[in-house]
Amino acid sequence: MRKIRVERNSEWNNKARAIGIYIDGEKVGTINDGETQEYELENGKHEIFAKIDWCSSPKIELNIAQNESKTIKLSGFKYSKWIFPALLGIMLFYYLGNYALNIDLNFLIWIFGIGFLYPLYYITFGKNRYLIFTEKEDKNVLKQTI
Repeated sequence: MRKIRVERNSEWNNKARAIGIYIDGEKVGTINDGETQEYELENGKHEIFAKIDWCSSPKIELNIAQNESKTIKLSGFKYSKWIFPALLGIMLFYYLGNYALNIDLNFLIWIFGIGFLYPLYYITFGKNRYLIFTEKEDKNVLKQTI
């Protein structure tokens, strides 16, 4: 059987939202947080991408042969699971230092502002790179040598 398997990472920043899966420009389904889905395809080249709200992934082209299955991993932009907790930690450190310990930590506001620009890029100008598809090698396939 010719199948494409999509595995979505579990990430807290997109946890409550379903991501649409598009094959050859047609929506074939949605995938929830941490879920894995399989789609049957015909032989040949297929274009696949994912979309969430106005943001999407770059389109990738897959060539599916007879009795071949491919696995693709779907995740958010690079460092997406670390940037927001880091920014929240900086702000917590700022408020604790500034108000509880009376230490001047105003420079942390600049670090927070610069760190906020990173995810802001991905929801504006980089909206077509918000999601990432990565093709996984199937370890169950035996390679024959002649």
